[in-house]
Amino acid sequence: MKIADWNKKPIKIVLVISLLVVLLGTVTACEGMGFPSTTSTEETPEPEPVETSHDVINTRDAAILAVYQRLLGKAESYEAKTYLSDFYASCDNWTAQSEYYKDGSGTWYVVVDMTANEDWELRPYWQQASWFVFKDGEVIPSNLFQANALRIEADLQALSPEPQPDSD
Repeated sequence: MKIADWNKKPIKIVLVISLLVVLLGTVTACEGMGFPSTTSTEETPEPEPVETSHDVINTRDAAILAVYQRLLGKAESYEAKTYLSDFYASCDNWTAQSEYYKDGSGTWYVVVDMTANEDWELRPYWQQASWFVFKDGEVIPSNLFQANALRIEADLQALSPEPQPDSD
């Protein structure tokens, strides 16, 4: 575009000028609103994060999930994870009941109970098992139901590889 061609193409000139005006207006408006910041901001120290326990078990779902996480943590090999997925797929009747004690503490009693399934053909100790889940997130297999929870955890341990001793 030549300056001498202004008479022939006035639309191009109007468009270029309006584009420049819009850009200039945008930059001026952004600066007026503080974008980008033209003044140096002093860095304020961030407050120390308050340590809160994320492992507090307050709901039934959290108690059941704590048992899931414990079992998954014990499944270290592919075979153990396959075993665990078969167990989870077969046992879908999970319940959790809170028990409170006089000293103010309490636990969750988590049970898997598949005894209503009359044609059970899987491992018999999968039908009923139970765990105690403390409010701080600690999970302990229960000795109820013939200690079936311990049998399940023992299966996971047997399917997982032995830890190799450090030879330094």
